[in-house]
Amino acid sequence: MPKEQEQRNKERFRIFLYLIPPVVVACVCAAALFPTDFFPVKYRLFISAAIGLFLGTLMAYAISGFLLQHINHLRLGMNKKFRDNLSETASEKNKLETILRQINDGILTVGLEGEIIHANIAAQLILRMSDEDVKLKNYDDIILRFSDDLTLEQILNYLEQGNYGGTFSYGGSEYEIRFDKFMDENGRGAGVIIILRDVTEQRKMENMQVDFVANVSHELKTPLTSIKGYTETLIDGAVEDRNMTMDFLKIINSETDRMNRLVKDLMELSLFDLNKEKWEKKDVDIVALVRTAVKKMGMLAISKRQELNFFGMGEGPLIVHIDEGRIEQVVINVIGNAIKYTKEKGKIDIGILRGRGWVHVTVIDNGIGIPEQKLSRVFERFFTVDESRGAGKSGTGLGLSISKQIVRGHGGDIRIESQLGRGTKVTISLLLQTHRGTPESDH
Repeated sequence: MPKEQEQRNKERFRIFLYLIPPVVVACVCAAALFPTDFFPVKYRLFISAAIGLFLGTLMAYAISGFLLQHINHLRLGMNKKFRDNLSETASEKNKLETILRQINDGILTVGLEGEIIHANIAAQLILRMSDEDVKLKNYDDIILRFSDDLTLEQILNYLEQGNYGGTFSYGGSEYEIRFDKFMDENGRGAGVIIILRDVTEQRKMENMQVDFVANVSHELKTPLTSIKGYTETLIDGAVEDRNMTMDFLKIINSETDRMNRLVKDLMELSLFDLNKEKWEKKDVDIVALVRTAVKKMGMLAISKRQELNFFGMGEGPLIVHIDEGRIEQVVINVIGNAIKYTKEKGKIDIGILRGRGWVHVTVIDNGIGIPEQKLSRVFERFFTVDESRGAGKSGTGLGLSISKQIVRGHGGDIRIESQLGRGTKVTISLLLQTHRGTPESDH
């Protein structure tokens, strides 16, 4: 017999035993009222009791079955509701754990005794905590490695003063911290919830924005000051000297061109930032494009008595799907930088190498090179190798930043290697085409 059926039989038997006494008594009393005149007097009471006992037993058995059915129905309903509530609670708990696990901010809950109740993955990474640390260590033991001002006692004092956050630095990174109390079901303080956020990149971007505004102001102020000075000199009477006037006007024209280049470069970068740059791509022979760029820069190299060499591929054209004008702009910018930062009688080699699915344009010079500590910043806006402005190496400092955006807009890459005093190598990598519109596979 199945266990479930056996259990139901046991329950029904228990109910039956509970029902027999009252039901039998009731039936016996009822049977005593039935007419039994046709029986002898001495048997009437016995017969009434027997009839009552028989009827009471039957009724007790029937009622026990009815009650058992309704009890089971009620139990099933309660079990289902309990299971649904349990499932909903488990689901909400899983959702919350998933959110806490995936969120980038570190979230830490700490009891009033300093015990760590919960720490998500981000909090463990920021505070260098292991799962074992979360279970065994006190909050103050963890935080004191990073700051002396954020112990639990100090945080509670801050909250009393209406202070709900601050910042701290550690290992070259900057962190923002927010905290507040949380309550138990009775509305009493149960601990503190702490939110940690790594704001290093955010601060870096803010600083870059400040530097950007300062650099734009400087780049505009210099030519404007020059233009104003020469204009005032002409107004004061120098205009009567034709030779001096022509020299001043040439300088004013040159400074105006400089401002125009700056504005043009800034507008170009803004298009990249807004993803509004439009490409006019077509199949182009990169060998022919680089050769043309080298010819255009030839006279500038000759003016500095530099050796400008081009090593093209001997196997024929290498086709890339690009915006020809924009990639030529990149190549000319890189060659121009090589000429600018290479001394007279220096050497510049431009080569083309075919890789697996890629073509690499290299520009190698034996110029002044870039200090190692500045190498990671070469693609930043307004960055220049020489800190001194006006050292004969004029430019907006936006060329490489624009070049990087153009190359990446073509699915390529641009890299720089350099050694101070020995020279620089720039590599521009672009995808090859097997036929029109189809990149060559890397496999």
